[in-house]
Amino acid sequence: MADKKEQHDHSLSTSRIEAFSDGVIAIALTLLVLELKVPMLVAGETAAQVWHDLSQLGPEFISFVLSFFVICIFWVNHHQFFHTLEKATRKLLWLNNLLLFWICFIPFPTAFLGRYPTNVVAVIVYGSVLCAAAISFSLMTYYAMFKGNLMERHVDKKERKSAQHRSYWGILLYGLSVVLAPLSVFISLAIFCIVPLIYFVPRRVVYSDHANG
Repeated sequence: MADKKEQHDHSLSTSRIEAFSDGVIAIALTLLVLELKVPMLVAGETAAQVWHDLSQLGPEFISFVLSFFVICIFWVNHHQFFHTLEKATRKLLWLNNLLLFWICFIPFPTAFLGRYPTNVVAVIVYGSVLCAAAISFSLMTYYAMFKGNLMERHVDKKERKSAQHRSYWGILLYGLSVVLAPLSVFISLAIFCIVPLIYFVPRRVVYSDHANG
C-alpha cells in the first residue's frame, strides 16, 4: 500500500507547476511596475521642471529594471530546468513554492532600494531577498537532480554537477553583498548588477552518449 502511494506521489506532472509558476512570476513582474509612481506636478511648471521631477525617479526606475531582469532570468532558468524533468513530487512542489515566495517578495525590497538607493538597510534587505531566492532555486535543483531522481535519465551527470555548482555563485555573491553593505553600499550595488550577467544565458542541456543509441 505504501509502495503504491509512493509511486503515485512520484508520478505527478510538471505541467501544472510550470503553469502556476508562470502566473505567479507574471504577477511579480506586474507588481514591480506598480511601484513607479507618477510625480506630482505643480500647475505652471515648465518643461524643464517636469523633466527634473521625472529625473528624481531615476533610482526607482533603475531598481525596477534590475529586478525585472533578475525575475526574468529566474523564469528563464526555471523554464530550462523544468524542461529536463520527467516527473515531479510533492517535495518538489513545495520547494518550488518556496522559490515563488521569495520572487513574489522582490517588489518590496525593489521599491525600498529605489527610494533609498544608498541606505545600508535597504541594500541589505534587497541582497538578502535575492540571496534567499537563489538558495531556494539551488535547493530545488539539488533535490531534483540528486535526491528525487526527477530528471530525464539521459541528462549527463557531469552536467548536473556543473549546473548545481553554477547555482552557488548567486548565493555566494548575494551573500557577499549583504556582508559588504555596511562597508560600502556601492560594492553591493555593483554585485547586484554583476550576478544577472552570470545567469543571463541558461546552460545548454547535455545528454549522455547512450541517449542517442
